[in-house]
Amino acid sequence: MKKFAFLFTPLIAVSTPAFAEVKAASDAGFNSIHIATVNATPEEIWKRLLTPKDYWNKAHSWSGSTAGFYIDAQANGCFCELIQEADAGGALKTVGSVEHMRVLFAYPGKVLRMQGALGPLQSEAVIGTLTVAMEPAKDNAGTRVSFSYVVGGYMRYKVAEIAPAVDKMLGEQFKNMLLPFTSAEAEIPKVDSFKLDIETIEDAASKETPETSAAKPDSDIVIDELPPSEPR
Repeated sequence: MKKFAFLFTPLIAVSTPAFAEVKAASDAGFNSIHIATVNATPEEIWKRLLTPKDYWNKAHSWSGSTAGFYIDAQANGCFCELIQEADAGGALKTVGSVEHMRVLFAYPGKVLRMQGALGPLQSEAVIGTLTVAMEPAKDNAGTRVSFSYVVGGYMRYKVAEIAPAVDKMLGEQFKNMLLPFTSAEAEIPKVDSFKLDIETIEDAASKETPETSAAKPDSDIVIDELPPSEPR
């Protein structure tokens, strides 16, 4: 079996303006985000997303081939790789398998969220959550789609070194997935305006006003005002 590594291979150039960066990083982990808007429907992007064998780079596989890649898009479904070898007659047979990620949330044409430590991160004590989200762009001019990968936990790699490598790897798969579609906007999309990732959901506490806070009962007061228990 080949040794898995995040390789710094040249990216295929595409005409899609895209946002890409390691948005946050610390000793505890990092967040890599890629966003683009393309001339395609969410359904077309969803269909493409679920065929990783057609766009995932075989350099980022365990078997050296993506022929056995698949995504079962339902809760607890698998983004897996079948390890296949040819027998004496040349016929392929499955001799092993690898789970790259596990599906947590599948909403066709909207969001696919999977959890798994990709590549060499698999041997570390980390959790990685990839959210692939899509929504109609403004004025229905194409579809905005994103990869947001959040990694946290203990790893033997230095975050400052592994985060850019993971970001580059994800960016390559993101661009490859969108290759059949043309760009739908000239400007790079802004990550802060994308609605389907958790980072744009406001903290409910920030919406509290002095009036609502004052009306909120204090738990200690409620307990003190409870009547004594009836004797048995």
